[in-house]
Amino acid sequence: MKPPPKAPTGSNTPLVSAGKDIEEASFRIIDAEVGPHDFSPNEWAVVRRVIHTTGDFEFAQRIRIHERAIAAGCAVLRRGAAIYADTRMVQVGLSPTRLRWFGTAVHVPASDPSSREAAERDGVTQTVAAFRRIAPELSGALVAIGNAPTALLETLRLIDEEGIRPAVVIGVPVGFVQADTAKDILWRRQDVPCITVLGRKGGSPVAVAILHALMELARAGAMAETKG
Repeated sequence: MKPPPKAPTGSNTPLVSAGKDIEEASFRIIDAEVGPHDFSPNEWAVVRRVIHTTGDFEFAQRIRIHERAIAAGCAVLRRGAAIYADTRMVQVGLSPTRLRWFGTAVHVPASDPSSREAAERDGVTQTVAAFRRIAPELSGALVAIGNAPTALLETLRLIDEEGIRPAVVIGVPVGFVQADTAKDILWRRQDVPCITVLGRKGGSPVAVAILHALMELARAGAMAETKG
């Protein structure tokens, strides 16, 4: 295999091109190793990017995608909806270039000092306090939870008890306490467009990969409409 070309001094364009070539080669390897599957093309775009991010083919068996999740996610991204994440790991992991495509803002309410104060006062986790504090803002937004199962459970409670309606819930918290339970509850209800990963696996990088896939699909759809 030829090494990727080196970027000339003062230019990063060839390096970007080389990176894209490597990504596409990785996708071809993933396609070949997974072989035939039952995912639609758009679903596979999400699953393949998660595998690409993690190097873990088991996600092809564990990921669950609600039938309305991809269309809903692409639609609200194109309208400029915000993303509400449970951790800054999601925020900093997202590509600035992709965020600029639709002017997408990313909020991490748990990073606000008032969320910590409310958590200590109410005896809940910081992410629970944070999502309670900004609950009305979650309606029509994308909720991305990669670390805190309590944030996912609180989101579901807000949906049930306070009528909050996120456009899509990406619920993929990783861990050993409540993570698998929270994701199982999310998937079984089927009234919330969602993408999740059953079991203990997940994490902020998985949430980021799913969001990147949705952004790519939203952009491709917008470009196709423009050409049409």
